[in-house]
Amino acid sequence: MEKKCDGPKKPRITCTKFSPYIASDISKMVDCSGNEFPVRSVFSLCRCGESKKMPFCDGTHTAKGLKMFKCPDRIPDRNKNYYGKDITVHFNFGVCSHDGSCLKLKPVFDKHRRPWILPDLGSKDDIIATIRKCPSGALSYTVDGITHKDFFEREPLIRVAPGGPLMIEGGIELKDDENSCPETKEHYCLCRCGGSKNHPFCDGAHLSNGFWESKK
Repeated sequence: MEKKCDGPKKPRITCTKFSPYIASDISKMVDCSGNEFPVRSVFSLCRCGESKKMPFCDGTHTAKGLKMFKCPDRIPDRNKNYYGKDITVHFNFGVCSHDGSCLKLKPVFDKHRRPWILPDLGSKDDIIATIRKCPSGALSYTVDGITHKDFFEREPLIRVAPGGPLMIEGGIELKDDENSCPETKEHYCLCRCGGSKNHPFCDGAHLSNGFWESKK
């Protein structure tokens, strides 16, 4: 009997609370300038923040061990709605990586103001374009009664932010031992400084624990 060929394998990142990220069947990883890292069909990525071969794991974590639990006092997942005449913006602070892309659209987004999002201070198209730059999935929007979260069709890609998280694009599946579910299936951010309270997701801890200054 002729053996049928399997279809293409699904790109995936797997991990446990005690292991690095294992990336499989992901053919492209780049830095934020577009420079490519050499990758294999399966490779491991650092999440302790101390590898000498960033962004790859070099086994440094074995000396201290990894214990990447979600902390009870982490910011909870909760979408808050900001209503405008033509668009409603949704924000989940619990998964925000504090990338800061949204803050470039002033005065719509202003972290020093409450409410910090005022959709009617900008155009609908500009707000949509800005939300689509959010790497974590913390921002989404509703227009004409339709909510948009997974609004990209991109190739599977890992983008390494200097001194920041792994920005995952293109619908790469995430599997861990806590059944963690990204806010969006298409894009999300994974912690690689080791300091997040919302493992495996980035919560912006790299901005305050020294990892950001290292530009690893």
